[in-house]
Amino acid sequence: NKNLTYQTGPIIWVGIGTNSQHSFFQLIHQGTKLIPSDFIGVVESLKLQDERYNVLMSNFIGQSQALMKGKNEEMIKNELERKGESKIEIEKLIKVKSFKGNKPSNTIILKKLNPDSLGSLIALYEHKIFIQGIIWNIYSFDQWGVELGKEVSKNLLNQLQEKINYKKNDSSTNGLLEYLNRNSKS
Repeated sequence: NKNLTYQTGPIIWVGIGTNSQHSFFQLIHQGTKLIPSDFIGVVESLKLQDERYNVLMSNFIGQSQALMKGKNEEMIKNELERKGESKIEIEKLIKVKSFKGNKPSNTIILKKLNPDSLGSLIALYEHKIFIQGIIWNIYSFDQWGVELGKEVSKNLLNQLQEKINYKKNDSSTNGLLEYLNRNSKS
């Protein structure tokens, strides 16, 4: 066994609608790490397709387009000049408003969200993990860290069920177990 010298495994987080724009899109747009993104939209909304649906879908497509195209300094300068901004203000804003673009993303549109489409999406991501493992020369479903967590949790389960003294754990684990016991209803 030897440590790899390259990064493996993506970090995944999820956001819904325009809330996700404010949560982490700034990091994706202008952060220093390249973060490939998947946008998943649904044509037949579970709710009525009203003006809110159109706003959400335009943001859905708009964010993927912005990641692809970005916005260069010349475009920003022209835009700010048209708005009548001063040269000093333009110089202040030009760097913070520029986006490189060329950020990888996939835009997936489901006809409707149902068990079939959700199952297909899960299968797609499982296959993606398998292929990434082949490319990175790792076995993606080898989960020794998970196994360690399960081993540790067996001992902790006994401690929680018996509400016994936790002094044999580290102070962080002791504090968490004591908090759970003080605040549980059982």
